[in-house]
Amino acid sequence: MTQDSQNISNSFFLTKIFQRVFLSFTTSIVLLILFYSFATTRLEKNVHVEVLHSKAATLATSTVISCSDAMIKDDMSFIVEYCVAIMRNNSDILDIVITNYKNENINVTQKGWRMFDKLDSDLLSMQKDTEMFKMHYNSKLKVDTFHFSYPIKLPGIKWGYIHIFYSLDNYNSALNNLYKSIGILLGLVFLATLLISYIVSREITLPILKLTRSAEMVEKGNLHIRADIKRNDEIGEFAKNFNGMIEKLEKSHIELEEQVKERTKELEELNAVLDDKVKVAINENTKKEQMLIQQSRLAAMGEMIGNIAHQWRQPLNALSLIMQNIFYSYESGDLDREYLERAMKKGKKLTQSMSKTIDDFRDFFRPDKIKENFNISHSISNVAELISASYRNHNIIVEEELDDTLESIGYPNEFAQVLLNVLTNAKDALIEKNIKKPIVKIRTFSKNENVVIEIEDNAGGIDEEIIKKIFDPYFTTKDKKTGTGIGLYMSKMIIENNMKGKIYAKNGSNGAIITIEISRILSGGLIKKGFENA
Repeated sequence: MTQDSQNISNSFFLTKIFQRVFLSFTTSIVLLILFYSFATTRLEKNVHVEVLHSKAATLATSTVISCSDAMIKDDMSFIVEYCVAIMRNNSDILDIVITNYKNENINVTQKGWRMFDKLDSDLLSMQKDTEMFKMHYNSKLKVDTFHFSYPIKLPGIKWGYIHIFYSLDNYNSALNNLYKSIGILLGLVFLATLLISYIVSREITLPILKLTRSAEMVEKGNLHIRADIKRNDEIGEFAKNFNGMIEKLEKSHIELEEQVKERTKELEELNAVLDDKVKVAINENTKKEQMLIQQSRLAAMGEMIGNIAHQWRQPLNALSLIMQNIFYSYESGDLDREYLERAMKKGKKLTQSMSKTIDDFRDFFRPDKIKENFNISHSISNVAELISASYRNHNIIVEEELDDTLESIGYPNEFAQVLLNVLTNAKDALIEKNIKKPIVKIRTFSKNENVVIEIEDNAGGIDEEIIKKIFDPYFTTKDKKTGTGIGLYMSKMIIENNMKGKIYAKNGSNGAIITIEISRILSGGLIKKGFENA
């Protein structure tokens, strides 16, 4: 026997088929034996009861016949002697009671006899016009008895009754022997059922276990396995078909491997062609993205130039006034060195302010080379400062609620460009809708491991039909001469691709809210500040 067959045999008793066959056989035969035992016991009881009844009836009849004369003559002594003789010849009779119509009662036992006046309730209940019998516990004798009652009827008179009590020792002994025989029979039946179940289940189960084990090996990829079953029945035919199926499967597997090799070779060639096409497509997409970036930067530069114009208007007007004052002082003769020095200081201060604006503009568009840690609030404040003149020119109030300690890692200039795009869009929406008291709120706070920047205006919000499209490339609600549709798209690319964050829009109670979430590397206290047009 092989190791696999040995393992199958060892697991045979654990199979459900064996358990079901064993349970079915055992249950069926045990029920049959129990039914047989019940019927046999009932029959045995009835036979013994009939025997006792027959003996009692015969004895009662013979007693009445033998003692009829004495009964007619009321010769109670003859009756007593006759009953004592019966007791000596029948050891299984425990008690005989004879009562006559005069209420004279004779009680004869194995120990003697006696006369008594009053019958107990058990005897009275058995005194009917026909013979009666029952098995019950006799409280006087303190044993189980067979009680037979027979009415004594003599010619012309109803003389009395005879009560005979038989011992049930033989009856109980016979039943006990019957119960023992049934127990032994049940034990033998259980062993026989176990053996029959084993033989039947083995014939059915072992081939199925072998087929199951073979199927498991096939499932694991072993197509060389075969079910070693040789039988001339349905299971043998099934095993033959199973082996044939495995042979076909093995042949198909070999053919499939060859086809896979051929297709793999074809796919490798196709992949090489696709790689070239993908590289070309990537280069084209890269060029398009670079063009988009360039367009976005040019648009941002245009916006910044407009902001510079707003920033320079006031100092240029001041310089013009200074120059006019110098000329008027010269014409009036009031121009002296002290006046000229004061004018020079004022002009120098104005030109330094204008120069700082140029430096801020140049730093804003300086390309970022490497990622670095930067303060979120400082970046927001710098951008707000660059556009402050433009906001003041349109009476737009900016309210800031910034956590001054929040920092992130990334490209600060690209992040500033995102802020500029969002704040510019907010400004344009407020101007377009002619809001009487235009306000832009900027809030920063930490959320789990992220920094959240919310920019909210009170321009009434974005139409729900287009709010999901505002980050698409070339999508704009502005005039084609003023809007390119790439500002928010580039903002989305910067936040999601370069800073691994997310940017999305929603409508608040007063207007649109643009939310930016990026990774946080530091958190701290909260500061509140703001600036108005001044």
